[in-house]
Amino acid sequence: MGTAVEEEITEVETVERMGRKIAGLRIHCRKSFWVLLAVELLAAVLAVAGLFGKNAVYVYDLSAAATLGEYDAERGVFAAGPDAVQQEDFVVFRNISVPAGTYEVRLLYDTDADAVNMCRVSDTTIGFRQLFTNGEVLYSGKQQTSFMMWLLRDTQGMEVRAVHSGGNLAVGGLILAQNNALQRIWLFVVLAVSLLTDAVWLWRLYDRQYGIGEVRKTVVFGLGLITLFASLPLMTDYILSSGDVGYHLMRIEGLKDGILSGQFPVRIAPGWLQDYGYADAVFYGQTLLLPAALFRMIGFTVTTSYRLFILCINLATAWLAYYCFRRIFDHPHIGLLCSMLYTLSLYRLYKMYMRGSLGEALGMMFLPLIAYGFWRVFTEDHKAKAYRWCFLPLTMGMAGIAQTHILTCELVGGFTIFLCVLLWKKVFRRETFLALAKALLGSLLLAAWFIVPFLDYMLTGDFMIQHAHERTIQERGLYMAHLFSVYPFSGNSAFPAEDGMVNAMPVGIGFALLVCLLLWCYLLILGGKTLRERGKLEERYLILGNISLGFAALAMLMSLSAFPWNRIQFLNRITATLVSSLQFPERLLMIAGIGAVLVAGTLARAAYGQAQGSWKVGFWGVMAGLTVLTSLFMLDDFIRSTNFVRIYNPEGMGSGYIAGQEYLPYGTDASRLLWRPPVAGGTVEIENCEQGPLTMEVSCQNPGGEAGSLNLPLLYYKGYRAWDRDTGERLTVYPGENNTVHVSVPAGYEGTIRTAFVSPWYWRLAEAVSLASGIGLALWYRTGRKKPGNREEKPVD
Repeated sequence: MGTAVEEEITEVETVERMGRKIAGLRIHCRKSFWVLLAVELLAAVLAVAGLFGKNAVYVYDLSAAATLGEYDAERGVFAAGPDAVQQEDFVVFRNISVPAGTYEVRLLYDTDADAVNMCRVSDTTIGFRQLFTNGEVLYSGKQQTSFMMWLLRDTQGMEVRAVHSGGNLAVGGLILAQNNALQRIWLFVVLAVSLLTDAVWLWRLYDRQYGIGEVRKTVVFGLGLITLFASLPLMTDYILSSGDVGYHLMRIEGLKDGILSGQFPVRIAPGWLQDYGYADAVFYGQTLLLPAALFRMIGFTVTTSYRLFILCINLATAWLAYYCFRRIFDHPHIGLLCSMLYTLSLYRLYKMYMRGSLGEALGMMFLPLIAYGFWRVFTEDHKAKAYRWCFLPLTMGMAGIAQTHILTCELVGGFTIFLCVLLWKKVFRRETFLALAKALLGSLLLAAWFIVPFLDYMLTGDFMIQHAHERTIQERGLYMAHLFSVYPFSGNSAFPAEDGMVNAMPVGIGFALLVCLLLWCYLLILGGKTLRERGKLEERYLILGNISLGFAALAMLMSLSAFPWNRIQFLNRITATLVSSLQFPERLLMIAGIGAVLVAGTLARAAYGQAQGSWKVGFWGVMAGLTVLTSLFMLDDFIRSTNFVRIYNPEGMGSGYIAGQEYLPYGTDASRLLWRPPVAGGTVEIENCEQGPLTMEVSCQNPGGEAGSLNLPLLYYKGYRAWDRDTGERLTVYPGENNTVHVSVPAGYEGTIRTAFVSPWYWRLAEAVSLASGIGLALWYRTGRKKPGNREEKPVD
């Protein structure tokens, strides 16, 4: 290692010491600080002031016949008029004049057709990309639209169209309700730019005063480049079409709607399935979707929010990978190399962009943390006082994947068992066993708020996902040619058994990582002595390289169609459920990828152990070059050959898409879940009703002598309750026709029944346990690390 690198590695700079140095800069005495602060405060004040007064309502009433034209009630159409014109198949509100801003568009209508007719907004007078909205389809069970539009310029020529494509359609008027979403976006941008400016200003000031090492600057610049290239498909104004992207957009909308409706944590997405609700969040952790939901709540469009979120994922993955590999291999350059190989790995980018597997991409973010956790548990001095904290990375990583992607958790759990079997002697050391136990217990406590509801539904409910154990996956396995492909052209075939390699998707670990695995195999053939003497590798790194190679090879083998998945699946009911849940054997490549990166890091450490610097430069150059030829080539080809979508308001994508329908109550026909009012059963008479997010208030009476029922437009999940609004008397709730919520109405009842979803008490208890565990673990760590001998002396990069 060079002198500069040695100085960077041996420097120990705690957060407290850095804070003292920043305080020593005396920034409050600098003129530039006050100028910068004044500019930022002025911009923030102007942005905050813009939030107020954005509540204008523009009403276009059809009763003003002289202005809007005559309406033919019998035909359900308009006669020609100066502003509302009936053409062949649509009604147009023309020459609408409103200032720039964001608006909720409410078209008042009546139709007897579902998802056939549509409301659209257009404006050809304000220039390119000044109006953003997708409109909304019309349903017989609704009486008005409620979609957002973003208008960036004042206009006097906007048009709102009611497009008629079938059935009867009558339009009753138009309302444009202004809100301050555009100003919220501006305030967010002002705050974000201010924070970024402050960080750059403080960085430069700190560098001039104390000096920031070249290695650290290289790392920051390198992580920025890695994030930049990983985000290549985001440098557009649209989202690339891919398998599951629509489903994950619905998950983000569900989380946003749930939070705005008062749920936290969100259990059932209230707007999904035409406001019937869908319990995706109970089965599929949504913790890390919060940033995307916050972007939507600020006011960004669906497309912009998703692109910003993916950028955040790329940045977090690059930084977390660097942090973990930096500490595993004890060198910042190797950490940066491994971060590049992992963040730009072919499989990760393929899953992120080509398959739209957002949950899997989020789960992969935690794999380096889990690898680092196992490295600390199995390699650190188990007699040292600092060893008591070695379980923390493993705890955080396990808790993270449990709350992001259950299938990743399943795969990691299986390979964790393999690892513990291989290292059984170390596992049964008292200190190591306690560390592993603490990691398991800690991750369970931190994720209890998600695990308890998940197990509750899986053990007490009957859902579609529990009837998928007969779905086989072996025919979805890969060919060896997938794994050894050099140039990953983007295709659209995900079923090799049907299409072979014709137009195949570029799935694999990438040629760069494959070269690392083959090179390690070659060095093993030469003998371990070569690695020890010429590579100057410690025994623990040799073991790391060998285990990582074995795991990568096994995972690649298991991803193939030649692997006997069907035989394993039908051994018993447990194996049938586990194997079927994988869906695609290619998922094993996430394990192969992290294993290959660990092998690459071990090779890099051997290269950095050479006296000649050309080994380091050569290895870096080969890895970077192969990454460009594979991963970046794939992204470039994918961008140029794939369709795309621009989704601004969520109504533009509907609310009925639920992918494989895994979390529906078993037997539910999703196509019948359409907007409708409640239906009375027996002698019940409905007088009035009002529906909110996962709630329904029905004023009714039952004059008959027997109990009747209310069939509500809500999908039944455990947790729904019904009670009399005035007396609080509880009523029976049960799943009825098509698993919708039914409420039993007693004979002689008269009043208002309120029905709502309420999380069971033990779910709330689990949430409190997770919150208390997180706070307690942080306080325990903070107080314990202050004691002498408990600090892990690591450099801060």
